[in-house]
Amino acid sequence: MNYKTPALLVSFLLGGFLAEAQKPFAEGVMVYKVTLRTTENKTFTGTYTFTYKGSHIRKELKLNNGYQDVVLLDCGSNKAFSLQNENGKKYAIELSMDDMKKKQEKFTGFTIKNEQNNNSKIAGFAVYKGNIVYHDGTGVNVLYTKEYQPPFPVAFERFPNAGFLPLSFSYKDENGITMEFEAEKIEAAPVENAIFRIPPDYKLISNAEYKQLSK
Repeated sequence: MNYKTPALLVSFLLGGFLAEAQKPFAEGVMVYKVTLRTTENKTFTGTYTFTYKGSHIRKELKLNNGYQDVVLLDCGSNKAFSLQNENGKKYAIELSMDDMKKKQEKFTGFTIKNEQNNNSKIAGFAVYKGNIVYHDGTGVNVLYTKEYQPPFPVAFERFPNAGFLPLSFSYKDENGITMEFEAEKIEAAPVENAIFRIPPDYKLISNAEYKQLSK
């Protein structure tokens, strides 16, 4: 009788175990402390809150200068909206999810180098440290947890299809603005459906219409 386990079965079992080790963050809230530095050396602080439920993601940025930005993503129907308040007038601006995904293309297929256990915790999670390297040779340093991973690639623009949740990282955007993120709270728990809906007092308009209004 042959008691040897076929290599294919071992691979299958191991793959299943690893997949379970990194669960999608399907429902709950992640809150980051944010520091933003402009090219004019102005510094603003605030919070960036990510809320997840099923195919829905809500991203809410609040800064200490009063700036607020809310983006609602429905990854199931491929729809996205930005909630803006302009001089007392409230707009739900339709965005292109396809444009968001296209913007992410240069960050796809990144590699993680020099990974190591950081022997510390952020927001209650064990921390790993690694260097993210993109195809163009650029990269960022990131602290992360392996316990969860984002449920959809668009959750984090710089880390599409990541097998981890970023806990602490920074980057400079195309306008030269540096943004620093550090997780303060990660809680997997039920959230209300209502926060993913466009409020009734917001007028739905296209992005082109909004640009005309902003001129």
